[in-house]
Amino acid sequence: MKSARVSKLLLPCALAICMTGILALRPSPAQGGNVPQQAAPAKAGSINNEDCAVCHEDVAKAFDRNPHAVLEKSRKLALKNSCESCHGPGEAHASSDGDKTKIIGFKSAAARQHNEKCLACHQDTHPNRAFRGSSHGKSNLSCVDCHGIHQSARFTHLLKREETSLCMECHTNTRSEFSRPYHHKVKENAVRCTDCHQPHSGLDRRQLRTSLTGDLPCYKCHAQTEGPFVYEHAPLRIKSCMDCHESHGSNNPKMLIRPTVRNLCLECHSWSSNVITAQPPSFHDVRSPRYQNCTTCHVRIHGSNASRLFLR
Repeated sequence: MKSARVSKLLLPCALAICMTGILALRPSPAQGGNVPQQAAPAKAGSINNEDCAVCHEDVAKAFDRNPHAVLEKSRKLALKNSCESCHGPGEAHASSDGDKTKIIGFKSAAARQHNEKCLACHQDTHPNRAFRGSSHGKSNLSCVDCHGIHQSARFTHLLKREETSLCMECHTNTRSEFSRPYHHKVKENAVRCTDCHQPHSGLDRRQLRTSLTGDLPCYKCHAQTEGPFVYEHAPLRIKSCMDCHESHGSNNPKMLIRPTVRNLCLECHSWSSNVITAQPPSFHDVRSPRYQNCTTCHVRIHGSNASRLFLR
C-alpha cells in the first residue's frame, strides 16, 4: 500500500524531469532551430535578379508570375540570383553593356542545349526521365517548342498554347481524324491528347500511357470492355483495341476500321468450319440480312461471363 502511494508521487516528478530535459536539448532560434534554410552563396561573378531586371524588366515581371519563381520566393531555396540558374553568372554581361557573348543565351541554341538545361532540374520527375529516348526526344524536339520558360499563354505546365492546338501543330494528320463523324471528343475539350499519350516519355512510337501491366489507356474510360471474363474474345488479349477501332476518329459507327460489322468479323471468322459461308448447310448465311450484323446476337463481343458465343 505504501509502495503504491510512493509510485503515485514519483510519476509526476519523473515526467516533469523528462520534459525539462527535452526543452533543454531543443535548439534555440539562435542555434538554428526553426530557421529557414539559407541559400547557397552566389558564384563568382554573380548578380541578383534585380540587376537583371534593370534591362529585362518585362521578362523579369513575367518570370515573377510563373512557377519558376519558386526558386526565388521559396523559403527553402531563396535564390536571389535565380536567373543565373539557366543563364550563368551575369556580372560580366551586365558590366559590358549587355554583351551577349558573355552570358548563356538560348535564342539560337540547338534543341539539345535547351533540353539538357531543362533536364538538369526536371529529369528527376517520373515522366521526364526517359525523354531523351522518347519519340519527341529523338525527333530533336525542344522543350521550348511547347513550353514558355519566362511566360506562357496558359499557366498550366507553362504551355505556349492550349494543349490540343499545340499538339496538332505538328500532328496535322491527327487533326483531320478528329473531324470525322465518329471521333473522340478532343476538339470539344472533353478529352485531351495527354489523357492517352505521354509527351515526355514512352518506348512505344505513339508514346501511349500504358499501365504497369501494359494495358492500353482505352480501359481508363472503357473499363467494362477489359474483363477479366470467363469467356474471352481472343482479339482482346492477343491484339489491341486498334485492331478493330480507329483510335482518333472514323467514318464508321463505333469508330470501327471497317464500314460494317460483318466485314470486320469475317477477317478472322471466314475460315470457321460450318459457321460462316455463302452456301447451306452453314448456320450463318451472310447473304441474308438477318446474319449481316453479327453483334445483334453476339452482344458481348468483348467478352462474356455467361456465354462462350458471347450471346449474353
